[in-house]
Amino acid sequence: MGLLRHWVYDWGGLNTQLMLWINRSMSTDWIGLARALSAIGSYWGAPVMGLLLLAWQAVKRSEPAALAPFRFGIGVLVAMLLAWTAKVGLALSRPSDLYANDMAWVLGEPDSLYAFPSGHAVYTAAVVACLWPLGSWPFRLLLLALAAAVGWSRVALGAHFPADVVAGFLLGGACVVATYGWAVSLKRAADEWRATR
Repeated sequence: MGLLRHWVYDWGGLNTQLMLWINRSMSTDWIGLARALSAIGSYWGAPVMGLLLLAWQAVKRSEPAALAPFRFGIGVLVAMLLAWTAKVGLALSRPSDLYANDMAWVLGEPDSLYAFPSGHAVYTAAVVACLWPLGSWPFRLLLLALAAAVGWSRVALGAHFPADVVAGFLLGGACVVATYGWAVSLKRAADEWRATR
């Protein structure tokens, strides 16, 4: 198990080295930006995102726009439940618990005790996956850049290792894709319910 963790999670030591390099490279000029990006990627913004998707659904009369709130609701719910299960089950420590003396920045209180996967990355990837069909390529590239910036902020602020962020991105995106059928079924049921009223 130790050998597996060394190569899969620790990346042969590169995970820690990257975290320390990113964390130490951030200057005081970038703290405000890192905090803002971290706030943008917070799952506490899910109610606002849900309302925005509902508003977009009302404005843009298309199948992807109509399905987006359902994809978002189900995908984020499943992703966050799996992330919480992984955090508790694997119990991998945060960088500040292991390397606080070696880090330049440890800002804010963590939102949970464990690091893997990053909840911010899970949520951000779920949002990107839900918004992906709603825009053109410039919009999609902007989404990817924003997701990368949120991931950077979590490492720069000392909250996560890069592996936590990568795993969070993979989990969030995969959950939205995997629950697509559920979202379609839920939307169909909602449409049928509305039609009978």
